[in-house]
Amino acid sequence: MITFQLGILGCGKIADKVAETLTELEGFTVKACAAREEDRAKDFAERHGIERAYGSYEELIADPDVELIYITTVNSNHAELAKLCLEGGKPVLVEKPFSYNLITADEVLKLSEEKRLFCGEAMWLRYQPMLRLTCDLIHRQKLIGDVRYISANIGYDLRAVERLKDPALAGGALLDVGIYPITAVFMLMNALPVSFISSYSRLSTGVDGIETINMNFANGAMATIFSTMMMETDKRCVIYGTGGRVEIDNINAPEQIRVYNPANELVQSIDPPERQISGYEYQFLAAREAVIVGRTETPENTHNHIRMLCDFTDKLRKAWGVKFPLPGEDETHAPAAAPDGKIPGTLKA
Repeated sequence: MITFQLGILGCGKIADKVAETLTELEGFTVKACAAREEDRAKDFAERHGIERAYGSYEELIADPDVELIYITTVNSNHAELAKLCLEGGKPVLVEKPFSYNLITADEVLKLSEEKRLFCGEAMWLRYQPMLRLTCDLIHRQKLIGDVRYISANIGYDLRAVERLKDPALAGGALLDVGIYPITAVFMLMNALPVSFISSYSRLSTGVDGIETINMNFANGAMATIFSTMMMETDKRCVIYGTGGRVEIDNINAPEQIRVYNPANELVQSIDPPERQISGYEYQFLAAREAVIVGRTETPENTHNHIRMLCDFTDKLRKAWGVKFPLPGEDETHAPAAAPDGKIPGTLKA
């Protein structure tokens, strides 16, 4: 098997997990890494056995041996760095969130389409076999009849993570954790909501810390999401249908699926694939295939999927009046939310 060579921009916590995964994934090698401080890059390279370490992102982009670049920096510069990669002729996989608003995300995606270079988002839920299997169970197999309601939550105690409290770095609970259950609901409903109402709590720095989102869908189904960066939650998702329910343990990284019939009897239990490394591998396998065959996107997470998620989070932040001091935000934002923080919104299906 020909080895596919990657470069990693940013040497933080997620980059560590990804590098560990790729070390075990056959046919992949991390050829180079880069950080703003060369010492950090060298330390990262030494820990993971990476051949080349650069003290600037531009040097890695210029490396002729790197076939795909993975961006794992702070939220505020994902789009800027993705454009640099594409302008340098390099396919790129961007850690979630792809960008902090639709305007900056769309600029990157249009550049990808113009240059016919792959550009994707590392929203691993769209690639996870467990969640994709759940979608098959409820959509194709109709195992629980018609889906009528979904409840999902995600919460971590991230109060000590300074970047998440900083508006200038596009911090807040929504873009770092909230987009997981939002993505899951979009997949499980196989549709976008036609309306929503939301409520949030703001931190003193101006970013969102806790939020609830209630969604209504064209077929009459509903969904409720709770997300927070202030505390731990059980991270469960429950899909209720006319013929039973499905429970998912850990909606961020599904650990078990349980199917119950209307009599509340367990009829099926499914665990992750035995050969799964960490769950990160699936997005890299899909990205490699897209690069090799010359696609600009993966079928699992298309450019349209990326745009839809950015559009939805923009609408939520508009409703809350949460605005970042970053490019594109003046065009993105509407007036601040009403004092009660509950604003209805609509989306195109």
